[in-house]
Amino acid sequence: MKFSTARLPAMIIPASMAVLLSACGGSSSNGSATPVEESSTQGEIFGPFSTGSTSEPTTVYFDLDTQSTVELTDEEAATDTTWDIAFRRTKVWLNTAQDSPVSLYFTGNNADFFDADGNAIAEMFTAATADSELEDYTAITLADVPDAESFTTDEDAAVVGTSFYNYDMTTHIVSAADDVYYIVFSDSNYTKFRVTDIQTTGREIGEITFEIAHQSVLDGQSEFAAAQTLTLQTEACTDDTYIDFDTQTTATAADDWDLMLTCGDSGAAFSLTLADDATVIKTDGQTYSGIDSAAAPYMGFTSDAYTEYAFDAAPWYYYDGTTHLLYSQFGVYLIQVGEVTYKFQITSYYDDAGTSGNFSFRADAITE
Repeated sequence: MKFSTARLPAMIIPASMAVLLSACGGSSSNGSATPVEESSTQGEIFGPFSTGSTSEPTTVYFDLDTQSTVELTDEEAATDTTWDIAFRRTKVWLNTAQDSPVSLYFTGNNADFFDADGNAIAEMFTAATADSELEDYTAITLADVPDAESFTTDEDAAVVGTSFYNYDMTTHIVSAADDVYYIVFSDSNYTKFRVTDIQTTGREIGEITFEIAHQSVLDGQSEFAAAQTLTLQTEACTDDTYIDFDTQTTATAADDWDLMLTCGDSGAAFSLTLADDATVIKTDGQTYSGIDSAAAPYMGFTSDAYTEYAFDAAPWYYYDGTTHLLYSQFGVYLIQVGEVTYKFQITSYYDDAGTSGNFSFRADAITE
Protein backbone atom coordinates (compact mmCIF):
# COMPACT_ATOMS: atom_id res chain seq x y z
CA MET A 1 0.00 0.00 0.00
CA LYS A 2 1.49 3.35 -1.05
CA PHE A 3 1.11 6.64 0.75
CA SER A 4 -0.60 9.62 -0.78
CA THR A 5 1.77 12.07 -2.42
CA ALA A 6 0.79 15.26 -0.64
CA ARG A 7 3.36 17.86 -1.55
CA LEU A 8 3.44 19.90 1.64
CA PRO A 9 4.12 19.02 5.26
CA ALA A 10 0.79 18.42 6.93
CA MET A 11 1.43 21.20 9.44
CA ILE A 12 1.99 23.80 6.75
CA ILE A 13 -1.54 23.49 5.42
CA PRO A 14 -4.18 24.10 8.10
CA ALA A 15 -6.52 21.19 8.47
CA SER A 16 -10.14 21.69 7.52
CA MET A 17 -12.59 22.16 10.32
CA ALA A 18 -14.18 18.89 11.36
CA VAL A 19 -17.70 18.26 10.14
CA LEU A 20 -20.31 18.32 12.90
CA LEU A 21 -21.39 14.89 14.03
CA SER A 22 -24.67 13.78 12.61
CA ALA A 23 -26.93 10.90 13.44
CA CYS A 24 -25.81 8.03 11.26
CA GLY A 25 -28.06 5.16 12.27
CA GLY A 26 -27.58 2.32 9.88
CA SER A 27 -28.15 2.64 6.19
CA SER A 28 -29.25 -0.10 3.87
CA SER A 29 -26.68 -2.79 3.29
CA ASN A 30 -25.88 -5.74 1.10
CA GLY A 31 -25.31 -7.73 4.27
CA SER A 32 -28.02 -9.63 6.05
CA ALA A 33 -28.57 -9.28 9.78
CA THR A 34 -28.65 -12.35 11.98
CA PRO A 35 -30.74 -11.51 15.04
CA VAL A 36 -29.65 -12.55 18.48
CA GLU A 37 -31.99 -12.65 21.42
CA GLU A 38 -32.93 -9.09 22.31
CA SER A 39 -31.66 -7.98 25.68
CA SER A 40 -34.55 -7.55 28.08
CA THR A 41 -32.24 -6.96 31.05
CA GLN A 42 -29.31 -4.60 31.18
CA GLY A 43 -26.08 -6.58 31.17
CA GLU A 44 -27.36 -9.62 29.32
CA ILE A 45 -24.48 -11.45 27.62
CA PHE A 46 -24.42 -12.01 23.86
CA GLY A 47 -22.41 -14.78 22.25
CA PRO A 48 -20.18 -16.63 22.03
CA PHE A 49 -19.46 -15.60 18.45
CA SER A 50 -16.70 -17.58 16.74
CA THR A 51 -13.92 -15.76 14.87
CA GLY A 52 -12.41 -18.96 13.51
CA SER A 53 -8.90 -20.22 14.18
CA THR A 54 -5.44 -18.69 13.96
CA SER A 55 -4.88 -20.41 10.61
CA GLU A 56 -8.38 -19.68 9.29
CA PRO A 57 -9.67 -16.51 10.98
CA THR A 58 -13.10 -15.08 10.27
CA THR A 59 -14.65 -11.74 11.14
CA VAL A 60 -17.84 -11.16 13.12
CA TYR A 61 -19.62 -7.88 12.39
CA PHE A 62 -22.13 -6.68 15.01
CA ASP A 63 -24.84 -4.03 14.88
CA LEU A 64 -25.32 -2.51 18.33
CA ASP A 65 -28.67 -0.97 17.43
CA THR A 66 -30.38 -4.24 16.52
CA GLN A 67 -28.08 -6.36 18.72
CA SER A 68 -27.50 -8.52 15.67
CA THR A 69 -24.59 -9.97 13.77
CA VAL A 70 -24.40 -8.82 10.16
CA GLU A 71 -23.37 -11.37 7.55
CA LEU A 72 -20.81 -9.68 5.30
CA THR A 73 -17.66 -10.45 3.43
CA ASP A 74 -14.68 -8.37 4.50
CA GLU A 75 -14.84 -6.57 1.17
CA GLU A 76 -18.50 -5.67 1.70
CA ALA A 77 -17.85 -4.59 5.28
CA ALA A 78 -15.29 -2.00 4.16
CA THR A 79 -18.10 0.24 2.88
CA ASP A 80 -21.13 -1.13 4.74
CA THR A 81 -22.71 1.18 7.33
CA THR A 82 -24.92 -1.33 9.15
CA TRP A 83 -22.38 -2.86 11.51
CA ASP A 84 -20.74 -0.94 14.36
CA ILE A 85 -18.09 -3.19 15.91
CA ALA A 86 -16.09 -6.13 14.52
CA PHE A 87 -14.11 -9.02 16.01
CA ARG A 88 -11.37 -11.14 14.46
CA ARG A 89 -9.33 -13.33 16.78
CA THR A 90 -7.90 -10.89 19.39
CA LYS A 91 -8.54 -7.77 17.31
CA VAL A 92 -11.59 -5.54 17.87
CA TRP A 93 -12.31 -2.55 15.65
CA LEU A 94 -14.95 0.05 14.82
CA ASN A 95 -16.81 1.02 11.67
CA THR A 96 -15.34 4.15 10.09
CA ALA A 97 -17.51 3.98 6.95
CA GLN A 98 -20.52 5.52 8.66
CA ASP A 99 -21.29 9.23 8.17
CA SER A 100 -19.86 9.80 11.65
CA PRO A 101 -17.23 7.12 12.35
CA VAL A 102 -18.07 4.93 15.33
CA SER A 103 -15.95 6.09 18.28
CA LEU A 104 -14.78 4.76 21.64
CA TYR A 105 -14.16 5.96 25.20
CA PHE A 106 -12.72 3.81 28.00
CA THR A 107 -14.21 4.47 31.42
CA GLY A 108 -11.17 3.19 33.35
CA ASN A 109 -13.41 1.16 35.63
CA ASN A 110 -10.82 -1.56 36.27
CA ALA A 111 -8.04 0.61 37.73
CA ASP A 112 -7.89 -1.66 40.78
CA PHE A 113 -6.65 -4.48 38.51
CA PHE A 114 -3.28 -2.68 38.36
CA ASP A 115 -0.75 -1.75 41.03
CA ALA A 116 0.60 1.75 41.76
CA ASP A 117 3.21 1.36 38.99
CA GLY A 118 0.61 0.38 36.41
CA ASN A 119 1.55 -3.29 36.40
CA ALA A 120 -1.23 -5.84 35.98
CA ILE A 121 -2.16 -7.83 39.11
CA ALA A 122 -2.54 -11.31 37.67
CA GLU A 123 -4.89 -12.73 40.29
CA MET A 124 -7.35 -9.88 39.76
CA PHE A 125 -7.81 -10.89 36.14
CA THR A 126 -7.80 -14.65 36.63
CA ALA A 127 -10.34 -14.46 39.47
CA ALA A 128 -12.72 -12.01 37.77
CA THR A 129 -15.95 -13.36 36.29
CA ALA A 130 -18.82 -11.96 34.29
CA ASP A 131 -20.92 -11.98 37.47
CA SER A 132 -18.31 -10.30 39.67
CA GLU A 133 -17.80 -7.50 37.15
CA LEU A 134 -21.47 -6.92 36.32
CA GLU A 135 -21.77 -4.12 38.87
CA ASP A 136 -19.06 -2.09 37.12
CA TYR A 137 -21.11 -2.36 33.97
CA THR A 138 -24.54 -1.54 35.35
CA ALA A 139 -23.12 1.39 37.33
CA ILE A 140 -22.37 3.32 34.13
CA THR A 141 -25.13 5.82 33.33
CA LEU A 142 -25.72 8.79 31.07
CA ALA A 143 -23.92 10.99 33.61
CA ASP A 144 -20.69 9.10 32.85
CA VAL A 145 -20.72 9.93 29.14
CA PRO A 146 -18.04 12.59 28.41
CA ASP A 147 -18.10 15.13 25.59
CA ALA A 148 -17.54 13.99 22.02
CA GLU A 149 -13.90 15.18 22.01
CA SER A 150 -13.05 12.50 24.58
CA PHE A 151 -13.93 9.71 22.14
CA THR A 152 -11.48 8.25 19.64
CA THR A 153 -11.99 6.26 16.48
CA ASP A 154 -9.91 3.96 14.31
CA GLU A 155 -7.64 6.00 12.05
CA ASP A 156 -5.20 5.43 9.22
CA ALA A 157 -1.64 5.97 10.43
CA ALA A 158 1.93 5.60 9.22
CA VAL A 159 5.16 4.62 10.96
CA VAL A 160 7.25 7.07 8.94
CA GLY A 161 4.53 9.49 7.91
CA THR A 162 5.55 13.06 8.78
CA SER A 163 7.85 12.04 11.64
CA PHE A 164 11.09 12.40 9.63
CA TYR A 165 10.96 16.21 9.78
CA ASN A 166 10.13 19.05 12.17
CA TYR A 167 8.17 22.15 11.27
CA ASP A 168 8.54 25.37 13.25
CA MET A 169 5.17 27.12 13.32
CA THR A 170 6.84 30.46 14.16
CA THR A 171 9.68 30.57 11.65
CA HIS A 172 8.01 28.23 9.10
CA ILE A 173 11.30 26.39 8.78
CA VAL A 174 11.44 22.66 8.07
CA SER A 175 14.34 20.68 9.54
CA ALA A 176 15.31 17.03 9.72
CA ALA A 177 14.17 15.05 12.76
CA ASP A 178 17.62 13.51 13.07
CA ASP A 179 16.86 11.87 16.42
CA VAL A 180 14.22 9.61 14.84
CA TYR A 181 15.43 6.31 13.39
CA TYR A 182 13.60 3.67 11.38
CA ILE A 183 14.54 0.01 11.11
CA VAL A 184 13.24 -1.63 7.94
CA PHE A 185 13.00 -5.32 7.12
CA SER A 186 13.12 -5.71 3.36
CA ASP A 187 14.54 -8.30 0.96
CA SER A 188 15.39 -10.54 3.99
CA ASN A 189 17.76 -7.91 5.43
CA TYR A 190 17.53 -5.11 8.03
CA THR A 191 18.39 -1.46 7.53
CA LYS A 192 18.46 1.37 10.06
CA PHE A 193 18.09 4.85 8.59
CA ARG A 194 17.35 8.43 9.54
CA VAL A 195 17.09 11.78 7.78
CA THR A 196 19.91 14.09 8.90
CA ASP A 197 19.34 17.17 6.73
CA ILE A 198 16.61 18.75 4.63
CA GLN A 199 16.92 21.76 2.35
CA THR A 200 13.65 23.09 1.00
CA THR A 201 12.77 24.57 -2.36
CA GLY A 202 9.55 26.49 -2.02
CA ARG A 203 7.25 24.13 -0.20
CA GLU A 204 9.00 20.96 -1.30
CA ILE A 205 12.31 19.19 -0.66
CA GLY A 206 15.24 20.39 -2.76
CA GLU A 207 17.89 18.29 -1.03
CA ILE A 208 17.67 15.52 1.54
CA THR A 209 20.42 13.59 3.33
CA PHE A 210 20.01 10.08 4.73
CA GLU A 211 22.22 8.10 7.08
CA ILE A 212 21.85 4.40 6.24
CA ALA A 213 23.26 1.46 8.22
CA HIS A 214 22.67 -1.94 6.62
CA GLN A 215 22.66 -5.40 8.19
CA SER A 216 22.91 -8.16 5.60
CA VAL A 217 21.35 -11.20 7.25
CA LEU A 218 21.91 -13.12 4.03
CA ASP A 219 25.66 -12.56 4.50
CA GLY A 220 25.54 -13.66 8.13
CA GLN A 221 25.74 -10.19 9.69
CA SER A 222 24.24 -9.85 13.17
CA GLU A 223 24.84 -6.10 13.53
CA PHE A 224 24.42 -3.01 11.39
CA ALA A 225 27.45 -2.07 9.35
CA ALA A 226 28.96 1.40 9.57
CA ALA A 227 26.46 4.02 8.51
CA GLN A 228 26.72 5.47 5.01
CA THR A 229 25.59 8.97 4.01
CA LEU A 230 23.42 9.46 0.94
CA THR A 231 22.51 12.98 -0.23
CA LEU A 232 19.89 13.38 -2.95
CA GLN A 233 19.32 16.46 -5.05
CA THR A 234 15.59 16.62 -5.73
CA GLU A 235 15.13 20.26 -6.79
CA ALA A 236 13.44 20.44 -10.19
CA CYS A 237 13.17 16.65 -10.26
CA THR A 238 11.25 15.12 -13.15
CA ASP A 239 10.83 11.57 -11.81
CA ASP A 240 10.35 9.90 -8.45
CA THR A 241 13.57 8.97 -6.64
CA TYR A 242 14.23 5.42 -5.40
CA ILE A 243 16.73 4.10 -2.84
CA ASP A 244 18.08 0.55 -2.53
CA PHE A 245 19.05 -0.17 1.08
CA ASP A 246 21.23 -3.16 0.12
CA THR A 247 23.61 -0.86 -1.77
CA GLN A 248 22.77 2.43 0.02
CA THR A 249 22.45 4.07 -3.38
CA THR A 250 19.73 5.22 -5.74
CA ALA A 251 17.81 2.74 -7.84
CA THR A 252 15.14 2.71 -10.55
CA ALA A 253 11.46 1.82 -10.38
CA ALA A 254 12.30 -1.50 -12.06
CA ASP A 255 14.84 -2.44 -9.35
CA ASP A 256 14.18 -3.91 -5.90
CA TRP A 257 13.91 -0.46 -4.33
CA ASP A 258 13.15 0.00 -0.64
CA LEU A 259 12.33 3.71 -0.24
CA MET A 260 10.77 6.23 -2.63
CA LEU A 261 10.55 10.02 -2.70
CA THR A 262 7.70 11.33 -4.83
CA CYS A 263 8.62 14.09 -7.27
CA GLY A 264 6.50 17.24 -7.07
CA ASP A 265 6.41 20.46 -9.08
CA SER A 266 9.70 21.97 -7.88
CA GLY A 267 11.15 19.26 -5.65
CA ALA A 268 10.31 16.09 -3.74
CA ALA A 269 7.13 15.86 -1.71
CA PHE A 270 7.25 15.70 2.08
CA SER A 271 6.51 12.00 1.92
CA LEU A 272 8.67 8.88 2.23
CA THR A 273 7.17 5.66 0.88
CA LEU A 274 8.46 2.21 1.75
CA ALA A 275 8.13 -0.71 -0.64
CA ASP A 276 4.91 -2.68 -0.23
CA ASP A 277 6.66 -5.79 1.09
CA ALA A 278 8.76 -3.89 3.67
CA THR A 279 7.99 -3.72 7.39
CA VAL A 280 9.31 -1.13 9.82
CA ILE A 281 9.62 0.02 13.42
CA LYS A 282 10.45 3.51 14.67
CA THR A 283 13.11 3.83 17.37
CA ASP A 284 16.04 5.91 18.60
CA GLY A 285 19.63 5.55 17.53
CA GLN A 286 20.93 3.80 20.63
CA THR A 287 18.44 0.98 21.10
CA TYR A 288 19.61 -1.50 18.49
CA SER A 289 23.11 -2.25 17.24
CA GLY A 290 21.64 -5.09 15.21
CA ILE A 291 18.53 -7.21 14.85
CA ASP A 292 18.25 -10.81 16.01
CA SER A 293 16.07 -12.53 13.41
CA ALA A 294 14.65 -14.87 16.06
CA ALA A 295 13.48 -11.91 18.15
CA ALA A 296 12.23 -9.80 15.23
CA PRO A 297 8.67 -11.27 15.20
CA TYR A 298 8.17 -9.86 18.71
CA MET A 299 9.60 -6.40 18.08
CA GLY A 300 6.54 -4.81 16.54
CA PHE A 301 7.51 -4.61 12.86
CA THR A 302 4.48 -3.51 10.83
CA SER A 303 3.64 -2.25 7.39
CA ASP A 304 4.45 1.43 7.00
CA ALA A 305 0.78 2.24 6.51
CA TYR A 306 -1.50 0.72 9.13
CA THR A 307 -4.67 1.32 11.10
CA GLU A 308 -4.44 2.71 14.62
CA TYR A 309 -7.27 0.96 16.46
CA ALA A 310 -9.06 2.76 19.28
CA PHE A 311 -9.21 -0.47 21.30
CA ASP A 312 -5.41 -0.79 21.21
CA ALA A 313 -5.08 2.24 23.51
CA ALA A 314 -7.08 0.38 26.19
CA PRO A 315 -6.69 -3.34 25.40
CA TRP A 316 -9.60 -5.56 26.34
CA TYR A 317 -7.53 -8.58 27.45
CA TYR A 318 -4.81 -9.67 29.84
CA TYR A 319 -2.41 -12.47 28.80
CA ASP A 320 -1.43 -14.79 31.63
CA GLY A 321 2.05 -16.23 31.13
CA THR A 322 1.33 -19.18 33.43
CA THR A 323 -1.88 -20.48 31.89
CA HIS A 324 -1.19 -19.00 28.42
CA LEU A 325 -4.82 -17.88 28.33
CA LEU A 326 -6.39 -14.53 27.56
CA TYR A 327 -8.53 -13.08 30.33
CA SER A 328 -10.93 -10.21 29.80
CA GLN A 329 -9.94 -7.05 31.65
CA PHE A 330 -13.69 -6.45 32.04
CA GLY A 331 -13.19 -2.87 30.97
CA VAL A 332 -16.38 -0.93 30.37
CA TYR A 333 -16.22 1.04 27.13
CA LEU A 334 -18.59 3.67 25.76
CA ILE A 335 -19.24 3.43 22.03
CA GLN A 336 -20.84 6.32 20.15
CA VAL A 337 -22.88 5.45 17.08
CA GLY A 338 -24.35 8.64 15.68
CA GLU A 339 -26.33 10.24 18.50
CA VAL A 340 -26.59 7.03 20.56
CA THR A 341 -24.03 5.94 23.15
CA TYR A 342 -23.70 2.28 24.11
CA LYS A 343 -21.82 0.73 26.99
CA PHE A 344 -19.84 -2.37 26.14
CA GLN A 345 -17.93 -5.02 28.11
CA ILE A 346 -16.21 -8.16 26.81
CA THR A 347 -16.85 -11.04 29.19
CA SER A 348 -15.02 -13.97 27.57
CA TYR A 349 -12.78 -15.04 24.71
CA TYR A 350 -13.63 -18.75 24.96
CA ASP A 351 -16.70 -20.91 24.42
CA ASP A 352 -17.89 -23.60 26.86
CA ALA A 353 -15.42 -26.09 25.36
CA GLY A 354 -12.51 -23.68 25.95
CA THR A 355 -12.04 -22.87 22.26
CA SER A 356 -10.37 -19.49 21.74
CA GLY A 357 -11.58 -16.76 19.44
CA ASN A 358 -15.17 -16.96 20.72
CA PHE A 359 -16.29 -13.54 21.94
CA SER A 360 -19.04 -12.99 24.49
CA PHE A 361 -19.96 -9.47 25.58
CA ARG A 362 -22.53 -7.10 27.01
CA ALA A 363 -23.89 -4.16 25.02
CA ASP A 364 -26.68 -1.76 25.97
CA ALA A 365 -27.76 1.66 24.79
CA ILE A 366 -27.44 4.25 27.58
CA THR A 367 -30.72 6.06 28.10
CA GLU A 368 -32.25 8.28 30.76
